[in-house]
Amino acid sequence: FFMMIISKSRDMAFYKNHYKEMKLFNKWTYKFINIKDLSLSQYIFINQEFGDFNPHSRGKFGNIQFAKSKCSIVERLINSLMLQGRNSGKKIRTINIVKKAFYLINKKTNLNPIQVLVTAVENCSPIEDSLLLGQKISNKRVSVDISPYRRISQAIYMMAIGVKKSTFKSEKSISDCLTEEILNAYKGSSSSYGIRKKQEIEKVAELNR
Repeated sequence: FFMMIISKSRDMAFYKNHYKEMKLFNKWTYKFINIKDLSLSQYIFINQEFGDFNPHSRGKFGNIQFAKSKCSIVERLINSLMLQGRNSGKKIRTINIVKKAFYLINKKTNLNPIQVLVTAVENCSPIEDSLLLGQKISNKRVSVDISPYRRISQAIYMMAIGVKKSTFKSEKSISDCLTEEILNAYKGSSSSYGIRKKQEIEKVAELNR
């Protein structure tokens, strides 16, 4: 019995000494990622304890309610870029696009690209929206608060649409356009498609308060 305990303790010591943290694309750590907006902290999933080498979980997150909150934020961006168009269903190709974009972000800013992406998503997420209430005859548009789960989904979707629009009929590659979109959203610049759409949504909601 005592020999088993000793062998287990030796195994744990060996594991702690030789275990290497799994980094994204074997370059960028998931640790020390700061989420400023507390309401979004439960829904921006970052596996800080174990990490993730390749953002390809092969999970069916769309079939279960609120399951996307357990999906990595990097993989959610990849999945949004795969929606329709030339990259639809080509996940390995899209992963390589994001990998190149992250390398360019790191080269330009000397920051962890995961942190840049998280801040960009926070900046692009709209706080309020408007919807129609009432019957067909008397419809009234009313402003409503958006749930944190939907805020993140909308922010990632708008960024992905902006990347596709800027790439279409352009000499720039999709990786360069993705880099520009994430960096502009990170800075809060209006040249980002996601920031512009967020401002439009909130402006319409403000008029209908």
